[in-house]
Amino acid sequence: MNTSNKTRKLTFLGVMLSLTIVFVMITAVPGTAATIAFFMFIPTIITSVVYGPKLGALMGFLAGLTTLIRAYIAPLSPFDYFFQNPLIAILPRIFVGITPYFVYIGINKLFNFDKSENISIISAGALGAITNTVLVVLALYFIYGSKIISEYGVANSITAFFVGIAGINGVIEAITAAILTLPVVKIYKKLNK
Repeated sequence: MNTSNKTRKLTFLGVMLSLTIVFVMITAVPGTAATIAFFMFIPTIITSVVYGPKLGALMGFLAGLTTLIRAYIAPLSPFDYFFQNPLIAILPRIFVGITPYFVYIGINKLFNFDKSENISIISAGALGAITNTVLVVLALYFIYGSKIISEYGVANSITAFFVGIAGINGVIEAITAAILTLPVVKIYKKLNK
């Protein structure tokens, strides 16, 4: 890889990491957590689509690490306690950096690349966000399910509680990721031709 490509890649990763840190840290401001949380993993998804699963996984790891650090230094809600566990904060985020690439490549292989480019990017964005929601909710359920039952009194409806969180958050995050991933990836690819 020549120096120009390395510089371009490092610059891209620096910008994506900076955006991730800003989005994660803004969630520590009361009243913004719900609105900004949807944007936290867009840089990871974009990195996965543009540069593949290795750099996507690296960006996902860094996004998860940033989430973990924020949960320790600026906890805002009782749920931040759960994100002090790397299995909740980091592990699902690594897969957010892997899944979009394979969705993107898979759809392009199934269909004609020129005609499926937009569909594959939108699908990669949506499924990257769904990956985050599903894996975080599953990790919360299996690791902290009994604690959530005892502290939040949802014993009879723990499954409904998690399905509700995954359903509402998952749909909103998937739509947001799909909408935002497409223009950023298209513009970046156009600029780098």
